[in-house]
Amino acid sequence: MLDAFRDWLTGLDSGFYLAIWAGAAILTLVFLFLGFRTLIRARIIAHTPTSRLRSAAQGFNEIEGTGRAVDDHSLYSPLSFTPCLWFDMTIERLESSGKNRRWVTVERRRSDAVFRVDDDTDEAFVDPDHARVIPHSRRRWRERGVRRGWSTGSSAGFGGQAHRYTEQLLLPEQPLYVLGWLETRGHRNDGGSDLDAVEQRRLDLLREWKTDETARQRFDLDGDGEISEREWSWAMRLARAQARRDVSDADRERVSASNVVHLMRRPDNGDPFIISGLPQDKLVRRKTLKAGAFITGSLVLFVFWLIAQTTRSVI
Repeated sequence: MLDAFRDWLTGLDSGFYLAIWAGAAILTLVFLFLGFRTLIRARIIAHTPTSRLRSAAQGFNEIEGTGRAVDDHSLYSPLSFTPCLWFDMTIERLESSGKNRRWVTVERRRSDAVFRVDDDTDEAFVDPDHARVIPHSRRRWRERGVRRGWSTGSSAGFGGQAHRYTEQLLLPEQPLYVLGWLETRGHRNDGGSDLDAVEQRRLDLLREWKTDETARQRFDLDGDGEISEREWSWAMRLARAQARRDVSDADRERVSASNVVHLMRRPDNGDPFIISGLPQDKLVRRKTLKAGAFITGSLVLFVFWLIAQTTRSVI
């Protein structure tokens, strides 16, 4: 078999060989990139501690709970009219030209409606925009004949051509895993952000310490009665740390109130945003296997490239 492969390589036209060589090199790099990116995401999922909504810090979090519709009113998938939290649907039409047949996308729709995740301590709204969604169910089927137009609601249908329908759903009242950015809204009555609150508290602390003789003695490390630039820099760092603790404590008290709203959304810093109907352990296993397949594919392509180079160099 290897001899036949070598014979095939030696018989290739130089231009065609160069195209295959370049294609193999590009695919090797793409597979390597996808493999390591998927592996990194699997590690992030495995090593991010699962938080409870009632005590979760603001920022990147992992939440496990039950998916629920807002106000308990589920969406309905456009194709099968199944109650759901989220859907992704594709309609394709089979087109023929001579001996060639191919599926052409007629319509593609993806839900962007917000839903909830409830982890028994609290609940958070989930904005699925730009999320990588692993659905609870995925169906694909074919039909032929007249059907109603989904987006227009007309009865003209798609004619007698064959159509292929694909539907992915997140279902209500099923386990849900969400990895993304958690922020709490509506708890700060002054309308400011956490950063504004920390900065304001830091300035207040520094003003207090300037007029507090005990505080001045605390920062006068060399005891010369003056606060040097180095000592003042230390005081500023201490004020920032104290301000963060004070604001965090105040937020925690407000979070217990009934007017807070948690939101899980895509992180702004490029961290992954994943919503999954699969439990965490299965998700990690699936991504690890997928990463292994990509990396194995890149190694196979590299071996192919190496054999090709050796064979052609002998000619």
